[in-house]
Amino acid sequence: MTIEDWLAMASVIEGRRLSAAKYAARTRHLRAFPHEQINVELDVPLLEHVCAVLKGPPHHDRTGFARPHRGARGEALQTPIIIGLVNRVMRLRAAGARGQYAAVRLIRRLPVPERERGPFFW
Repeated sequence: MTIEDWLAMASVIEGRRLSAAKYAARTRHLRAFPHEQINVELDVPLLEHVCAVLKGPPHHDRTGFARPHRGARGEALQTPIIIGLVNRVMRLRAAGARGQYAAVRLIRRLPVPERERGPFFW
């Protein structure tokens, strides 16, 4: 499962009518978040959108996936996901990535080895 698939399924779950089954589905879906995909994903806007959905207002409309109020976030399922997403976005931004094709830009920005530099290398 990719992060994009997870987000699409979260939208489907939110579209259901209120019931105990919907609350249980939210919890199961949060537990099924693909943590290993965070460090693979290069699409910064997608990572930011998932983070906004999990943070809730004022970042995004209120959903059942929004983190709880302060004081109850330590044990919340959203907390490690949000931390991982924010860290990944910051690493990608520090490397100069802004969009989906960040890997190509990152490869182009690799430093040129000293022996290949000429006397007029900027």
